[in-house]
Amino acid sequence: MSSNPFIAIVLHRINQSFFLLALLLFSSSVSAQKTQVFGSVSDASTSQKLPFVNVVFQGSSVGTVTDSLGNFELETRRKFDSLEVSLIGYRKQTLPVVNGVIEEIDILLEPSSFELSEVKVRPGENPAFRILRKVIENKPLNTPERLDAYEYETYHRVRFDLNNFTEKAKKNMLLRPFDYIWDNTDTTENGVNYLPILLTESNEEHFYRKNPRSTKKVIKGERTFKFFKAPRIMEFVQDMYIDPNIYDNYVVILDKSFPSPINDYYKRNYNFVLDSGIHRIENFNCHHIYFKPKGKSDVAFTGEMYIDTVSYAVVQVDVEFSIEANVNFVRNYWIRQNYTFEQNKQWFLTKSQVLGDFTVIENSKDMTGFYGRKTTEVRNIRLNEPREKQFYSIVDPVVVQDSAYNRSEEFWEDVRRDTFSLEEKKLVTMVDRMNSDPKWKLILATIRLLAEGWVATGPVDLGDIWSIYSWNKIEGSRVRLGVRTNETFSKHLELGGYAAYGFRDKRWKGGANAQLTFLRKGSKKMVLGANYRNDLFQQGRSQNVIPLDHILTSFTMLSGTQKRTLIESYEGFVERQWFTGFASRVTAFRDRIEPLSLPFQSKEGIDTSNLANILSAGLRFNFRFAWGETDMYATFGSDGKRLFFAKYPAISVEVLTGFKGLWGAQFDYQHYKLKLEYQLRANKWGYLNILGEGGIINGNVPFPLLHTPNANPLLLNDDHSFNLMNYIEFISDRYVSLHLEHHFEGLLFNKIPGVRKLKLREFVFGKIYSGWLSDQNQNGEYLLPKTTQLNMGYPYAEVGFGIENILKIARIDFTWRINYMDNSNALQFIVKPSFYFRF
Repeated sequence: MSSNPFIAIVLHRINQSFFLLALLLFSSSVSAQKTQVFGSVSDASTSQKLPFVNVVFQGSSVGTVTDSLGNFELETRRKFDSLEVSLIGYRKQTLPVVNGVIEEIDILLEPSSFELSEVKVRPGENPAFRILRKVIENKPLNTPERLDAYEYETYHRVRFDLNNFTEKAKKNMLLRPFDYIWDNTDTTENGVNYLPILLTESNEEHFYRKNPRSTKKVIKGERTFKFFKAPRIMEFVQDMYIDPNIYDNYVVILDKSFPSPINDYYKRNYNFVLDSGIHRIENFNCHHIYFKPKGKSDVAFTGEMYIDTVSYAVVQVDVEFSIEANVNFVRNYWIRQNYTFEQNKQWFLTKSQVLGDFTVIENSKDMTGFYGRKTTEVRNIRLNEPREKQFYSIVDPVVVQDSAYNRSEEFWEDVRRDTFSLEEKKLVTMVDRMNSDPKWKLILATIRLLAEGWVATGPVDLGDIWSIYSWNKIEGSRVRLGVRTNETFSKHLELGGYAAYGFRDKRWKGGANAQLTFLRKGSKKMVLGANYRNDLFQQGRSQNVIPLDHILTSFTMLSGTQKRTLIESYEGFVERQWFTGFASRVTAFRDRIEPLSLPFQSKEGIDTSNLANILSAGLRFNFRFAWGETDMYATFGSDGKRLFFAKYPAISVEVLTGFKGLWGAQFDYQHYKLKLEYQLRANKWGYLNILGEGGIINGNVPFPLLHTPNANPLLLNDDHSFNLMNYIEFISDRYVSLHLEHHFEGLLFNKIPGVRKLKLREFVFGKIYSGWLSDQNQNGEYLLPKTTQLNMGYPYAEVGFGIENILKIARIDFTWRINYMDNSNALQFIVKPSFYFRF
């Protein structure tokens, strides 16, 4: 792995995505293996190669599916005389094979959708439509939400397996010392070798009440066996726990909106074929319907479903999507859901299975990747037996029992209701051995060093290597070294600090922090902390960009000038998570700000004087509400980068009150802030990012205590900032801003031949900022910088478009500045890259 700083910033921008690192660590191409039967499958009418065709030795489960180019390979030691080839929407074929011979077969499949003699046809209408209309008409009766109340228990098991590795992978320099991990290797029936590497299981109870509506989840137990710490993989595992509701018009999988095959507007998205006859599934007589997307690259499913002939409820549904759906890192993804008529009252989902095939290069079937397997069992279903009112009165939608992460083996044997397979038992043993292996710990430390910039030395980390050296006009060359404790030191107490020195200004800077975390009932957090900082500060700089003293900041300034100050800040805080999705923080602070680039000036009559510094102190109250969000912080700038969308809007509030005379403070003032963040799904049209912010400042204060919008005159794009605005270009004490960014998720590019294979995605955006200055701050005691726009007669605006998902980790923004072009150093147009990780 490269130690290039550019790689470091890529890793920083994807928020330390160990999921991608793990894929790259194990990825390697394999050479073609000797097979008995190989060849390709094509459409007989168009000669187009067909991906994901089922190719199976007749009468067995030994088989495979064709790759994205329509090719397949099969080998077996067992004796078979026939090969069965099938794909939804095509006529099944059976072909003879010769035992013990390497044989090439090129297969042509006839489309079955045109074989109308196979189904009963009513002139002018697809016979499946009559059944689908009944399914949609009966949706309100067949969904459990029509009941007054229900509750049930679930058991989830998720396992990740490394697949398609070879002898070359085993001899990899990083993996060679751990030859014992291959003792748990197994092979699928179609010849793909795999190695279990992660296992997690959980036990939950779910409760629903119709009126007033209330939902609640109680996590009774959860545990994970893994030999590497990967926050993003665990976020992915949590997403696999979610079972999509086929009765919704759109179902969300890996953050993509797929139209359900029983969508109210089913004709818009799918072609359907009704199988002839009545089929017996789970003791119910069923219609059998196949479906596939209308467009080859549509984000939609291919699959089949069985519909009860009496109630028109879904009894079983199989859906899958593949690389054609423009989902990153997915070769194939399959889901099966089974429903039962519970207590002869209500159809209920009772079992769900998921199998995903993930890799870096999706259209390479031989690329090392991961299988993700999930099984969910639903049991102990109770219908129309509501609990007492006080049971539902608890506002927290997610409750974690205190012992959930420390359950005994007897507990898991009871809720599992089966036993771990032999390979799963071996996985548990292997994980324990890997986690105690010093050589493996060294590899993980190296990956962590590249991703985070910190190196572990026992209970203490040293770093950040990407900030050890930097350069700016004020300090010239700057060196810095930091230290912090890690989980080896304590899981509840965090200590840290750093020292820095500028060779031009010949001044020492530094900081320190301490934080103590208490776990309250239900795994809610309460945090006590204190911070000290004496260092350079840039007003109007977003918290989402790279740190101010990062090495890349030294040469990525594109416009404007650096306008830094020196701030000495003391603060102590207490933060509490009240329930899942709501947190608050109270902070006592004292800030002393010293001018460096711009003077702080005051006037009295016609006389002007420079201020040596300004001093403010007071209290800051923060609140953040984001229903269902876990591991959240209340600070106003803690937007964070998630692997998956938040389902509900997030609202942040900050109230700051400065008290004159407190710890020597010079000002009485108040600053009120409100922010809204929301990602609005538009289904097949993608999604819209909304970021709105507004604030009011009361009091006559110098400009460092007023508001300036987040500007980003750096090389890398920041979607939370104005990327063509310079620092401190606008100042206000009344302000509002709105960022809108619509992502079409490849809706247009997917329709362009050749471009479609690149999986590019398009987006457009617009940003506006409007601010005002009250008379007391515009014409008051304290002077404003001469380069600052004082009165905004109209909002500042930026618009543009972009291309994202470039090589799966990058996007490019083309941005135009619409107005205020007479401001100094203003750029009208710019192209900026940025980096991220998303499916």
